[in-house]
Amino acid sequence: MKRLIPSITLVCLLLGTKGTSAEEVRVAEDFGLFDQRGDFHQLSYYHNDPKTKGIVLFTHGIGCPLVRLRYQDLEKLSESYASRGIQFWMLNANDQDEYADLVEESDAYNLNLPILDDASQEVARSLGVDRTGEAILIETTGWQIVFRGAIDDRLTYEKRKPEAAEHYLKDALDALLDGKTVETEKVDAPGCLINYPAWEAHEEQPVSYAKDVAPLIREKCSGCHMKGGIGPFAFTSYRKARGWADMMREVVMTRRMPPWQADPHHGTFDQDLSLTPEEQQILLHWIEQGTQRGEGNDLLAINPPEAKPWMLGEPDHILDITEQHVPADGIIDYRYIHIDSPFDQDTWITGVDVLPGDRQALHHVIIYIVPRESDDERKRKWLTGYAPGVRGGLFPKDSGILLRKNERLLFELHYTSYGKETIDRTQIGLYLAEGKTEHDFRTGVFIDQSIKIPPHARAFPWSQSKDIKEDIILYSMNPHMHFRGKAMRFELETPDGKKETLVSVPNYNFNWQHTYVLAQPRRVPKGSKLILHAAWDNSERNPANPDPEREVPWGLQSSDEMFFGTFQYVLDRGQSVSGELLSSAQ
Repeated sequence: MKRLIPSITLVCLLLGTKGTSAEEVRVAEDFGLFDQRGDFHQLSYYHNDPKTKGIVLFTHGIGCPLVRLRYQDLEKLSESYASRGIQFWMLNANDQDEYADLVEESDAYNLNLPILDDASQEVARSLGVDRTGEAILIETTGWQIVFRGAIDDRLTYEKRKPEAAEHYLKDALDALLDGKTVETEKVDAPGCLINYPAWEAHEEQPVSYAKDVAPLIREKCSGCHMKGGIGPFAFTSYRKARGWADMMREVVMTRRMPPWQADPHHGTFDQDLSLTPEEQQILLHWIEQGTQRGEGNDLLAINPPEAKPWMLGEPDHILDITEQHVPADGIIDYRYIHIDSPFDQDTWITGVDVLPGDRQALHHVIIYIVPRESDDERKRKWLTGYAPGVRGGLFPKDSGILLRKNERLLFELHYTSYGKETIDRTQIGLYLAEGKTEHDFRTGVFIDQSIKIPPHARAFPWSQSKDIKEDIILYSMNPHMHFRGKAMRFELETPDGKKETLVSVPNYNFNWQHTYVLAQPRRVPKGSKLILHAAWDNSERNPANPDPEREVPWGLQSSDEMFFGTFQYVLDRGQSVSGELLSSAQ
């Protein structure tokens, strides 16, 4: 997403605290939130957007009459101003409201507008919000808040007029769109008070780096931000964490970090890197309170973690891929390397890890098992894949993938230049069973090479379904697109017609391609359907888009696109799945 200009970001950081009055907050801070439908909304997406002149945030709360009485007003205003470039969002920061409540409220009142789930309350606090029922109008060139207050004068506490005499929000919208100064910038808005219990608790007992923040960074950040890790710097002390504090606030508020794009409202996953609302509050409140160290040992400085060559332990067998020369610039064709099976007998593989030689150059590796005498794509069997964000892993208990002695391993290598000529020396670590495994660990593949994405499309949709012809136990799913990827979602439809989202990635990021491993494997009966939904952003709004003027076809290079997804499973023969989790994302 496009960054706000530095001066605006600095002002936002200075103003973005609860305890700051609404009158003092003149500039909106960038943020990213999910809504009740699972869509992702980021403020900065609309920066200097020729199609969007302003965004109205209406502070929402379930059960507040002064909110519910505004639903029709908001829908009408949204319909009237949509063609003139005004977006309407509702913002729910009520501590007592849960995501399921937002869905139920939206369905009960047939709401079309998104309700943004501010579960941590940090967006509302950054805006100085203290009540529901308030409209906040933000212009999209400099993120100035040009109006905040009641929609009109029709409603007050326990009373309402048949008709409004003053139309505060409409007048402000008209002035903004006409390029005029908004005459009434602030007017009281009747509504229900919003309680901020976490902030109040942290005001009484300030957040401590030693006690609260260092353990959180160690758990959620140090896996990448450690010596030798893929993060650009390492968290090795209080001083390091303090120095990156303001940057941490920015990336947490926009959900750029931690790098976990799945919607937290759907599914529970092994090795989930995301921050819970409570963890966000700890980190952000610590920063706002001045990054106090507190008493106690510095957990990050005591035996700081370092990257291990093989995070799963020493492999049973290591394969060296032939050295690959990567030029400093230019588009690099996919490279394919065959290696005969290194074993003189049929061997069951129970886990695979990929150790990149140059993480900046190696975009992805896909490893197939193929017949020695044929390269027919239809006869390929998926072994594993690597991309940024995908970790090696062991397969589920008592399961494996058979590599026959007369088969080969096919490596599909994709490199990207980064301004420096380099040599990549990637290694593959194989973990082996002593004999035959009980279950065959399989990979299903979604692929559609017929896609054609129109120029300038902001959310071009595509879907594909697969019939489940045998009972299976589902373990993990991996979505894959290229630079224009916007969202991907795996959906399950059971034989009785019920639909459930298994994993949703509404904020897809090409730089982080996770395999989402279910915390509890899922039994899927035959007769079900797995459906993969995708959307691409081929507009100028997408900062990674190579060319918004182009109709984009399927292609191997990242400048083209892919509709591709995998899911990992074993046949369900009634075996127990308790405790059979993947030890790490495959």
